[in-house]
Amino acid sequence: MILVTAADGRTGRSVVRALVRGGRRVRAFDIATDVEQLVDEGAAEAIVGNLLDPEDVGRAVEGVESVVHIGPPMHPREAEMGHGVVAAARRAGVGHFVQFSVTHPQLEPLLNHQAKLAVERVVLQSRLPFTILQPMHYMQNVDVAHVVAAGALRQPYGLDTPLAHVDLEDVAEVAAKVVGEARHHYATYELCGEDFCNALELAHVISVESGRPVTAELVPFPASTVGGPRPSEEDDYRLDAMFRLFGHYGRYGITGNPNVLSWLLGRRPTRFDEYVRRCLAIH
Repeated sequence: MILVTAADGRTGRSVVRALVRGGRRVRAFDIATDVEQLVDEGAAEAIVGNLLDPEDVGRAVEGVESVVHIGPPMHPREAEMGHGVVAAARRAGVGHFVQFSVTHPQLEPLLNHQAKLAVERVVLQSRLPFTILQPMHYMQNVDVAHVVAAGALRQPYGLDTPLAHVDLEDVAEVAAKVVGEARHHYATYELCGEDFCNALELAHVISVESGRPVTAELVPFPASTVGGPRPSEEDDYRLDAMFRLFGHYGRYGITGNPNVLSWLLGRRPTRFDEYVRRCLAIH
């Protein structure tokens, strides 16, 4: 049995589906009750629980051979959640701990990267066989159907700053390949595709593939509307984290190398134009 945490999120659902396609037995765990729908998609079990509740986490890790830990992004207590899952996995004698981190977690100004790095440190000291996956900026952050319908790719940071990208489906495929495999123990893998494009170039690709005019537009980040008039701790943290992230992306972009992902997949990574064609075919 393989436990997947935050299984109802975008990354979690992709990983669960990849594991199910590979014939693996999956226990899906999430605070959202929608996680129970994953049983209909092939998961062996679904548990509704809170990553901040030691009893819930202990129940989730009981009897599993491996854990794929995905921390909820932009959450002020993500590092605490990760520490709790690692501790529970140690007590349960889990045979392999796979952590979803992020490319370049050492970028200190970025709050979401700080949280991932804090969990990496605990994983490294856990005495558990581990694999750390460091995926790049997902292609799925570009909603192709929405962009085509609007005729514009809108983003709140520099249009001419290139970013590396990766297809989440490639990342999920790798996660399904490495979990439970001893030859991937004690490895840290950067997962990055071949595309290194700015928004203008991405918009051009979408325009060519869709046959519709698409431009790139810089839009302000709507700080005043995020979280409403009485923002929660989560709202404030998410807003701060996104401001830092978008500021960094606008100034520096983010880079990565596709070699490791190519080796793990046994093929070249999915290109952005292929991702766009796949999205257009769905819609």
